[in-house]
Parts: sequence; structure tokens; C-alpha cells
Amino acid sequence: MANISGIVTDTGTTPIHGAVVWLEKSGQTTTTGEDGSFTFIVGSSGTLPGNRKLLANRLSAGISGYVMTLTIAERAAVKATIFDLSGKCLSIVRKTIDAGNHSIALPYQGDGIYLYKVQTGNSEFVIKGNSVVGVSSECSVTTQGSSAEPLAKRTQNTAAINDVIAATKTGYLNYRAVVTNSDTSGIAIKMIASAGTITDADSNVYQTVKIGNQVWMAENLRVTKYNDGSAIPMDTSTWTNTTTPNYCFYNLTTDSGSIKKYGALYNWYVVNPENPKKIAPAGWHVPTDPEWDTLQNYLIESGYNYDRSTTENKIAKSISAETDWLTCSTIGAIGNDLTINNRSGFSALPGGCRIGNKFNNIGIYCAWWSATEHGEKSAYSRNIVNDCNDVSNFSASKILGFSVRLIKD
Repeated sequence: MANISGIVTDTGTTPIHGAVVWLEKSGQTTTTGEDGSFTFIVGSSGTLPGNRKLLANRLSAGISGYVMTLTIAERAAVKATIFDLSGKCLSIVRKTIDAGNHSIALPYQGDGIYLYKVQTGNSEFVIKGNSVVGVSSECSVTTQGSSAEPLAKRTQNTAAINDVIAATKTGYLNYRAVVTNSDTSGIAIKMIASAGTITDADSNVYQTVKIGNQVWMAENLRVTKYNDGSAIPMDTSTWTNTTTPNYCFYNLTTDSGSIKKYGALYNWYVVNPENPKKIAPAGWHVPTDPEWDTLQNYLIESGYNYDRSTTENKIAKSISAETDWLTCSTIGAIGNDLTINNRSGFSALPGGCRIGNKFNNIGIYCAWWSATEHGEKSAYSRNIVNDCNDVSNFSASKILGFSVRLIKD
């Protein structure tokens, strides 16, 4: 057996009670106690305890008699449909639930075996429940939509877990980090306070973080509409020699998980301040190049360089997430020892870019537009690379596809 345990605190030493902690690949989910502690027991099969099943958005569910137990990492609408074994729909239960553990009473159908289809968003699975013995049994019957992610971790070698541990708690930024040791105890999860949320024209909700006197999105923008509700043109073909706004997703993916993680890629004409249509909700805007300078200078002067120095630009690790970056051996680079990344909470992920008809460097690179022009055909942007330690300021062709972060007015 491989034990995974630890404690969740704020960036100081104060324990965080009620944080939802889970292993993304194996699907195990737990909640921290009063002292912020948590423990997983991962067997050689790596399966979920009991009959619980996991959706890609980290909702897990189980049936005991006529009670459904749910654990969810984010507030969401959940629908449970009850069928008999002939496939006849008997009843439907709909609930919108907050993050955490919940018990939902199900309608009495009489003794027997029933199928319970659990849905949230575009994901679903089916579990079998036996009301006679008051327990559920069997495995997931169907999966679709984003639940193509593994519902239960396949056989694993306990010598190397190779999983991602994640944690959520209202009021704090989401936490994710790689776990590779076979017997991992005393994991210290430090959760950074959130500065609230921002909602775009597609009703996507993003976390935000305060860094110095600025408040930034802690995720890349993925909106497909301007704030007046009109569509941003989507270019799935050439992406060249255009002076009109366009966006797309990396490799033209339609996978909701990938889109949420990495966001969309936009050409500069979408964020051009002279564009009468705006992608930022009221109270927010695309940062100018001087506003990026303010962020960079604050981090350097406040000791966010990888070596804690307060001169030169070595802040890339402090703004980069602890997962998904290609590793490297260069000391101080983003990809060297991911466990010490993201001290600022900016949570940058390597979403790559689009150059003409080609998508490049996911896992290696990320670039963000500024709202500041450099000339007729170029504009300023910032980029980071897995084997470098700095945040680079450079001018780029306006037709390139880069990520976008927003800053609060």
C-alpha cells in the first residue's frame, strides 16, 4: 500500500479545514480535517474506495440504499436519473451543490436493483445500486463527454505513483502539483488566497489573484464572445495575413478540459484598444505593456526571483504553475523542480501559440498579449519558456495567436 498524506494551510501556518483534496488520476477524494490534515491509501489496483466513480470534473458519487453521496471540487449543477434494469426512467433529481461532501436523499422505488446516471456539464457515468442490501455494486456502465478521462486509475506500480494532487477551497486559488513518490507523507500544501472571481460573456468563471497592488486573472482567457454578446470570429484555417480579430483553441481542440486549462489563442486585433468591441467584462481590461512592467518589477523587488535576489529578472518560476511544464536540468528555470514554482499565484501554464497554420510548443511555452502597439504590424507581449528563468518582453506580429490575461481596472 502507498500512503499519501499531508496538511493544507494558507501561505503561513494556519490550517485550512474543509478543503477538497483529490488525486486526479486515481480519482480518490477526501476532505481536510480541523487541523488541515488528509490521508489517502492507494492500493496496487489504484481504484476508488468502495463503489465510488469519478467524473473528469472531479465529481465522485456513490449509492447506499436510497442515499447518494457526492464529493465535488467546484460548485456545479448535478442531475441524477434513476432507471430500472429495462432502461425505463423512474425519476430525476436535480441539485446545484457547492464544493465539498453532500448526501442527497433519492426517491423510494421499492426493493431491487437500479441504475443511477449521474451527470454534470457534458459528463456522465452510470452506477448500479441494490436497495435490498443498501449498497451499490458493479463498475461504471457508461461514460461520455469529458468523462473520457479515466474514471478509475488502472493498475499502478506502487514504486511510482505518478499522479497529480489537487485541492480546492472557497476563497483560495486552486492547487495542483505532481506526486511521484510511492510513500508520500507530510505533503505541505500551501493555498494562496484568491482575490475573488471574474465571469466572462460565456459565463466562464475565473479565479483571480492580488500581486502587489494589481489584481490579475489566475487563468488564461477562453471567452468566445465580446462583452456585448457578439461572437469573436473563429479561424480554423489559415490564420495568416489578416488584420481582423480571430481566435481558436490549441490544435483546434474541442476538449473542454484542455480549453479550461490552457484557454484560447487570440490574435492582437481582438485585444486592440481601438476595437470598439471588448473582450473584458466591466471593471477589467487587457493589460498594457507598462502594467506588465509593474507586475515584473514588483516580483523582482519583492524577492520572487528563484534565488530570492531582488535584482535582475529571474521571476519565471514564481509565476508558473507546478504542473504541465516540460522538465529540464537548468537551475532556476521553470522546468527545474516544479515543486517550488508559483509562489505568486499567477499560475501560468504552457499553452503554446499559433503561428500561421501551425500550433507550437504546448508544454514548453506561453505568451500573452499586451494592449500596447509596437508599430503598424507588431505589438508588445510577454513570454516564458520551460528552460529559462526570466519573463521576456518582446514585440510580435499582430497576426500570431497568443494567450490573454486580464487585469482589474
